[in-house]
Order: sequence, then structure tokens, then C-alpha cells
Amino acid sequence: MEYCLNLFRYLSVTADSWNNRNAFTTSRYWLEKLFLVLEGYESDVVLDGRVWFDETYYTVRSEDIKLKSDGSKPRGLSENQLCVGVACTKDRILCLLEGKGQPTARKAYMAFKDHIAPGSTFVHDGGKAHGMLIEALKLEDEAYDAAELKNLPDKDNPLNRVNEVHARLKNFLYAHNSFDRDSMQGYLNLFSFAMNPPSDHLEKVESLLNRAFLTRKTLRYRSFYNVL
Repeated sequence: MEYCLNLFRYLSVTADSWNNRNAFTTSRYWLEKLFLVLEGYESDVVLDGRVWFDETYYTVRSEDIKLKSDGSKPRGLSENQLCVGVACTKDRILCLLEGKGQPTARKAYMAFKDHIAPGSTFVHDGGKAHGMLIEALKLEDEAYDAAELKNLPDKDNPLNRVNEVHARLKNFLYAHNSFDRDSMQGYLNLFSFAMNPPSDHLEKVESLLNRAFLTRKTLRYRSFYNVL
């Protein structure tokens, strides 16, 4: 319970293991088990009403950065950035990995087509990659020019809700900045679970444990660490 509470408060696995007096290997193993418990968590989430949407980006690990032939890093969005789509209402969020580099209409549509109720109001920055999603789900398009919103105070920014989620997500991921990017959706599920109702963290832990009891999956310590 303490381990889960610490994760909900954006502690890294290293800090959590120290705080909870566990070996780091145990804490990392527990985290992978949480990912299994929350696997598919996003599949039941459908947002409706007024839905804010935008993408954010997270860099791959330094050792995985791909360089150009001249040894320099590619400019702008490239295979070195993971694209995460964030959709949210006033009280619920959903974060899904769309892929690497520049967002595309197909990536956004395939990730979110089953998670936004048709006819909802879609509040976004007018990105071209959102067009297929808006058209297919017959969403009410409420677009804003992000450049014109830059100097607005947060309280006056119509995209502030999704911007807040971006900021919290970055803080959460930065607490785990050396993690294996292949586990990105696991971290996104954990973040979404931590941000979504119930607001009481103990109730959230209870919900997580109940979900664990209903999850018929096995991950053995020796298998996870490939110990014979």
C-alpha cells in the first residue's frame, strides 16, 4: 500500500524503494506487476461531453538517440521523440502512446477512435492530425491557434486543462527518466489511473488491489530478471 501511495505522489522507483525499505530490484519488479494489473486499463475509458485534446512529446533515452550521417541530432520532431496523445474532461484523463515523431491523422485516429464519444465537443489547437478523428466521430470542432494563446494567463487559456495534464505527466515521467521506453504505455496507464477518480489515494489503492485480485496473470521474479 505504501509503495503504491508513493508512486501516486510521483516518487521514483529508487526513492520509493528507499522510502519503503525495499531493494530496488523488488520495487522494479513490483512496478512491472502493476503494469500487468493495469494492462488494458485504457480500453474501458470513453470520454464524453467537453473533451480537451493535444499531443506532448518525450525523448527516448540518450543511448537510443539516432543521429544523422554527419553526427548531429535531427531538428524538430523525429524518431527520437515519443508522441503521447492526451485527452481529458474536467475530471478524467486518458494518455495513449501514438508512436514516434510527428503526429499523423491516422495515428491519432487509431489511438483514440474508441475512447471519445461521438458528438462530443473537441477542444484542441487546430492540429491537422486531428481532422480524421473529428470527422469520423462527428465531433463539434472547437479549435484555437496555440500561437495566439501563448501570452494568455492560465485562467484565460481555453487549452489550460490539457496543458495542466501535460505538465503533470512530464513531472511524473521525469521522476522515472531512465525507464525503458518500451514500457511507456505502462507508465501512461499508471499515471492515468493515479489522476482519475477516486480522488482519495487509499480508495485508489483499494481499487488497484481489487483489480489485482481479478487479474489472472503471473510474473515470477526469476523470470523477470532472467535468473536461472
